[in-house]
Amino acid sequence: MNEVFERLQKKHKEFDKSIKAARQISRNTIYRIVLLSAGIVGFSVSLFSIPLLQQSLNLSTIRYSWYFFITVIILGTFLLLAEGRIRLALTWKSEQVSQWVDSLKDYSTKEQRSAWLIMFWTLIHPSNLTFNKVIENNVEKDFQQRVNGLVVHRLARVGLGLPVIENVLFIVFVLALIFLVKSFVVFS
Repeated sequence: MNEVFERLQKKHKEFDKSIKAARQISRNTIYRIVLLSAGIVGFSVSLFSIPLLQQSLNLSTIRYSWYFFITVIILGTFLLLAEGRIRLALTWKSEQVSQWVDSLKDYSTKEQRSAWLIMFWTLIHPSNLTFNKVIENNVEKDFQQRVNGLVVHRLARVGLGLPVIENVLFIVFVLALIFLVKSFVVFS
């Protein structure tokens, strides 16, 4: 039995390493895209200030290109910040005592409201000490443990939604490049 457990534990560690490596590649890509977008906007502003090049530009198209690049910069920065904060918050909150229920519908309205508020507060301040006090009352202790379990669940769900935002980031980046190329009258 112990041998099976060790093999399972080894497989999980390998899986975790693979996931971490994939996430690192994604983070590096986002970081590079954000820097590239900022560089393109800065370079194009200085390049297009040359009067000779201004005559061959469609200014409305380049404006949309810059809007897309700025969106990429903001969205990329948000993604890099959010992933780190969510991971830290999950690690921190997972170490606290939690109770899990069978269904999300089993949580009361007060528990759900409290969980949303704590989740948002945790994203702002990941290592907050909400619910980290000794309580003698079993009803209040159960409430805190149930809410903490729900906070961990919601943080994990938010973390799973980040790859969707990454896809949007890549699409917006490609659109920004297309609009930048189309802004030259030669290509129109």
